[in-house]
Parts: sequence; C-alpha cells; structure tokens
Amino acid sequence: MKNKYNYLFSLGLLFAAGSVHGNPSEKFNVLFISVDDLRPALGAYGDPLAISPHIDLLAASGRLFNRAYTQQAVCGPSRASLMTGKLPDNIKVWHNRNHFRETRPDLVTLPQWFMARGYQSIGIGKTFSGNPREEDLASWSEPAVLRAEGWNTYALENKHSTGGKGVSYECAELPDDAYADGKVTELAIARIRDFKAKSQPFFLSVGFFKPHLPFNAPKKYWDLHERDKFTPDPAWALVKDAPAEAYHEHRELGGYVDMPKDERLTVEQSITLRHGYYACISYIDAQVGRLMAELEATGLIENTIVVLWGDHGFALGENQRWCKGTNFEADTRVPLIIRAPGMASPGQVTSALIELVDIYPTLTDLIAQEVPAGLDGRSQLALLRDPAAPGRNYVLSQFARPFTRADPVVMGYSLRDSRHRFTQWRDFATGSTLSEEFYDYTDGQSVDSTGAHAWERRNLIDSVERQTDISALRAALQGTLRERTGAGR
Repeated sequence: MKNKYNYLFSLGLLFAAGSVHGNPSEKFNVLFISVDDLRPALGAYGDPLAISPHIDLLAASGRLFNRAYTQQAVCGPSRASLMTGKLPDNIKVWHNRNHFRETRPDLVTLPQWFMARGYQSIGIGKTFSGNPREEDLASWSEPAVLRAEGWNTYALENKHSTGGKGVSYECAELPDDAYADGKVTELAIARIRDFKAKSQPFFLSVGFFKPHLPFNAPKKYWDLHERDKFTPDPAWALVKDAPAEAYHEHRELGGYVDMPKDERLTVEQSITLRHGYYACISYIDAQVGRLMAELEATGLIENTIVVLWGDHGFALGENQRWCKGTNFEADTRVPLIIRAPGMASPGQVTSALIELVDIYPTLTDLIAQEVPAGLDGRSQLALLRDPAAPGRNYVLSQFARPFTRADPVVMGYSLRDSRHRFTQWRDFATGSTLSEEFYDYTDGQSVDSTGAHAWERRNLIDSVERQTDISALRAALQGTLRERTGAGR
C-alpha cells in the first residue's frame, strides 16, 4: 500500500493538468462525509486545541470554506435542507421529527439525483437524522444503514442508562471499533472495495455520530490532548443586551444523568466535557484518515470527489451556554471542505460566504454541468476554480422558538454578511417583529473574533451610530425572505 499521505502529491499533479469538469464521459465518484455537531474545531481552521492531522491533510488537497453556514443549527433541519437543496421554511422542517416528505413528497434529494444517473447511492451512519423514523428510503439504492448490531453508543456496561440519556462521556482503553463510528468506517471501507471490484460509480454518504454527545471516544484520543488546555475562561458571560429569544431553552446537556439539569457546570465538569469534545474530533479524524487511505489503496482517489461537512456548530460553555440551537456565529458557522479532481489551487482557503444548501447545486454542476430547477441553493463551482471568486452577499440562518415538532410560535431569521449579523425574531403567524440583534465582527466590543472562533459579546441594535447599517440589513433580510421563501412581510 502507498503511504497514506501520497495522495496530496498525486492530486497536485492531477489538479495542475485538468479542469474541474474533467472528461464529461467519466463519472466521478463522491465520498460524502458528514460529522455530527462539528464546529470548525480543526487544525486547518486555526483551532489551537484541535489535533486533526487527517482532515487537515484533506483540506490541504482541497478547498477549505472558511465562511460556510448552516440553515438551522440543529441536525434534522440542517441535514434535510442540505440533502434537498431547500430552505427549512420551504420544506417545513424546523425540528428533528419533521420530515420533508410530509409536505414535499416529490422532491428529488441529492443521492436520488445521483441514482438517476447510474450511481449506486449508499448511506452508512447518520445522513438525514439519527432516528430511523426520519430516514428516507427513496434516497438510496438500498436501505441505508443507520445503525447495526454492535454499533454501540456506550461500550462500558456500567455506563448504560436505565432509560433516556446515559452519562455525558466515556473514556476507556478500547479499540476504535468499540463504538459506532469505528463500525461505520469498517463498513464504508468494505463498500469502497466492493465499488472498486465492480467498477461502479458511487455516491457514498458516511455519517459519523461524534462529536455529538455523549463524548465517548477511546482513551488514546483523550490522551492526545493536555487536559489543562481546556480550562474555561472565567470571563465568559451572557451576550449583553441580547433578547431572551436569542438563547435556547432546550437543555440537551442537562438531560444526561451526570450533568446538572440547569447546565450550570463546575469548572472540573467543564474541563472534562471540553476535553471530551476534542477527543471525539481526534477520533473522527482518524476515521477520515482510514477512508482516505482506502481511496488511495484502491486507486479511486484520482476520480473521487470528497466532501466533508459539519451540520452545525456547537458551544462548549462559551457565553454561558452549551450545545446548539441559536443564531449565534458559533452555532451557525460550520466546517466545509471539498476536494475535486481538476480543482485549481488546492489547499487555498476561500473566505467567500456560502450556505450548506449550496452543496447540492455545486455538486450537480461539478458532475454534470447541471443545476436542477427549483433548488434554493446556488452553485458555488466558481469557488472551486478560484478561491478569490465572490460568494454570496448574505447567508441566511434561522431557528424556531419553542423547539418542538409543532409549527413555530416565534422564528428568528438571521442574515450574515462579510462583517455583520442582523437577526430578527418574529411572531411566526403574523410576521410582527418581537426583537432584533445586530453584531459587528470587526468590533471587539460587539464580538470577540481574536481566535479561531467568534463569540458575540454585545448586541448593538440600539447603537445610534449603527442605524444606517442596521436599516440596510433589515431591508436586506426583508428582501431575502421575500425572494427565497415568500415570507418577507
């Protein structure tokens, strides 16, 4: 077998020689890797706490999108939106238990599009949702494997819960395949070998469950990190002047049996969970390395597009909150890396604004120079050719209050441009405005953007000096919603 790092060099030669589209008669494969609850906590994104050499290497051979954003910061709506190319409002998916087929039964999903062109579309692990009821049979050439026998969340018997959620983390001397994500990797490798043997073009979705809670990973990945580096900053505080709607009331972390229900953690608890989150990222990074090594060993690396994405961001106690479910930067900004044969300037980063809903049309444009009608995303193929190309002027995110499977009572729509974020919380039935937020990511009084991540500090909506910018973004949000959802009131 070649050294697993050789693909970086060989692809450099391919990129230099070809075009993005390549030979129209050749069917490029797609390895579609999703990572649950992954914020841009990767070395390639400049996070000093991350140990992620394999994903960093993937970024060095592809295009890293530094400003990619989810449509809604929770798994079900985010994934349904990406896989259908439609915004949450247009498929009425605002909760994990909503299913887009209930309102839009005839939609063609991304893997369906590939099936119609002779591909084997295979799903392994979490693609649409973590619940079997939310799987979509029409999207796959054969039933997706969400979980199989022996795919464990917990590996230690004494850690199992008698009902509901168990403990929030697990650290034990175990092999990678003791947990579900190791099993996902093994099955995906077997399918890659099968595709190679049968010379079948494929769309292979590999959905990893970590770093979603509970933070369970083999001890060797915990041991990669120094515990003291995860000490929380005592200066972390609530966002000043933010409206009540800005914060979520759903206590995801508080549902674990070893965590306080109000999510007011001790320093030691915070250190452990922050450590566990990054250990899980290192665990997933190793699985990505195994997949890339298999593509190289089979020779499929040279005609396979690789997409790695996170469904939404995550908070680890910053701003005195945990998990996701807001329109803040930490929850809406996601990692996105695309590596494509023939792509110009591999390894260069783009800071253009892009939404996850843009992935569907970008891939179809890349594969067949075709963007299906009716998608809410737009092709960002130009960014694969030139990282300096312009992206979107604005990206749109949203979140409902309360977070239930019923229709929303309040909806927060959030518009992000290259410098600002404007969020408007509306009565969903009438469209009347309840509260607003405005943040400037170049102003240290408004946002702390000094590290790899950005944390809002003060809502400037009442700032007299900012009213010109606020009015412009208010009008832009109105126009964006009217154009993209018909909801601009």
